[in-house]
Amino acid sequence: MSPSAVAAAEALSPTAATALPSRHGGERHGWQRLVIEIVLLIASAMLALAVDDWNDDRARGRLAGRVLLELKVEVEQNRKAIDDVLGYHEQMRESFHKSRQALAKGETWEYPAAFDGLNQILFQRAAYDAALLSQTLPHLDSRTLSALSVLYTQQEEYTQNLRMFAAATLQTDDKDSSRDLRLTENCFKQMAAAERRMIGLLDKAATAIAAELAAR
Repeated sequence: MSPSAVAAAEALSPTAATALPSRHGGERHGWQRLVIEIVLLIASAMLALAVDDWNDDRARGRLAGRVLLELKVEVEQNRKAIDDVLGYHEQMRESFHKSRQALAKGETWEYPAAFDGLNQILFQRAAYDAALLSQTLPHLDSRTLSALSVLYTQQEEYTQNLRMFAAATLQTDDKDSSRDLRLTENCFKQMAAAERRMIGLLDKAATAIAAELAAR
């Protein structure tokens, strides 16, 4: 047999055939690589999203911490504002009550020497409004959020009542002193009672804020 025939026979032998690359095997390995690459891409995307969420949570946590500190100061300022006027309002309530009793008995009476209308309070709420605008409030503890919501709602109502009562104390009636004294006494009575309620709400909010700050 000639050398060329021998070479042709060897090329067609089973051993040589198995040595040739399989087209189907190559396609299978290609699909496996493609699947692995897709899985790696998905895993990378999920990891990137997780890192972004973690960074966002940290940023929100830092922002919430700053907001809590600002709210703490604001609540303390409003508490002091109440303390500064409550004593005067209660003193005026008592003084007008005594004047009204003296008038009813036919005794000499007069307007309290210290009478200067209602002391108006301008509650601070910049920190609360900033928390609303920055959408930070939902990230606070539920107890803190509840206490703040009730507090600032009541502060707004208090301010509206204060304006109404302040106008009433300026409208004296020289022809009916008994009515005048009764209305003025009632104004101071209502405002003093509202201020005592506000103190309770302010203290509750301050306690909730302090607890959340301590837990961070």
